[in-house]
Amino acid sequence: MIMRKHVNVMSLILVSVFAFSFVFAQEKAATKDEGIQRMPDGSYRSKDHDESTRPEDDYLAKFHAIDVVNRLMKRNIDDIYLLKVITMNNSGKADWNTKYQAAYNGYKDGMGQFYKRNIIYARDKLEKNQADIREFFKIVIEEYKNQCEELLNECAGKVLLLHLDVSSRIDPDRADQLFTNHLRLRVAYGQLDDAYLATREKYYSGAIYHLRVCRAYGISILEELAKDENEKKSIHDKYKIIKADNLNRVFAEKGAATTK
Repeated sequence: MIMRKHVNVMSLILVSVFAFSFVFAQEKAATKDEGIQRMPDGSYRSKDHDESTRPEDDYLAKFHAIDVVNRLMKRNIDDIYLLKVITMNNSGKADWNTKYQAAYNGYKDGMGQFYKRNIIYARDKLEKNQADIREFFKIVIEEYKNQCEELLNECAGKVLLLHLDVSSRIDPDRADQLFTNHLRLRVAYGQLDDAYLATREKYYSGAIYHLRVCRAYGISILEELAKDENEKKSIHDKYKIIKADNLNRVFAEKGAATTK
């Protein structure tokens, strides 16, 4: 028991030493960034801030900045990878590529400050980068919601026609088809509702995944209720890029390179 207490105390001491070592190390780091200069008193000045907006750079601010940066450096890059797939699958939207490049460059700038051990401005840039990513997500979510609503309206019409078909009352296979696709439709609408909730809670990447599942269920309904193989192939061709995007893959024709 005594040995365990000593181990716990030593672990706490080591963590504290590491954190404060990171903070104090910044005082010795001479930044070469032309936009950020180290002053004689140990503080930093940035061309992007005046004295009314310059971030606090005392020891406590640096200590808290370490936690924020460690969180955002992982979260932001995961979101950027997601946005890369989305952007490549929507290559016709030039403004999306512009927004993606801005998000990528913003992250690069933030991590550049991190690797120069300027933790205060790393936090400042990564927080701005997170805000840019969220604004881009909002645009994507709105587009995906419109796709889902249009798709589910078509699905609802197909399921309704099946419901009104008298054969669904006497043919077990048709009855099973009605039950299965009605269930899929309910799940799809449920995913759309979850996407609205995730958006309201600012869980934007989660909303994207809910909308992808919604689209996947909608497409499966249309394919199963297709009249013949030609209509089924037409549906596949129409939604092939969306189907790849639903799997978080970049669409490529057969024989072409695919980015995972």
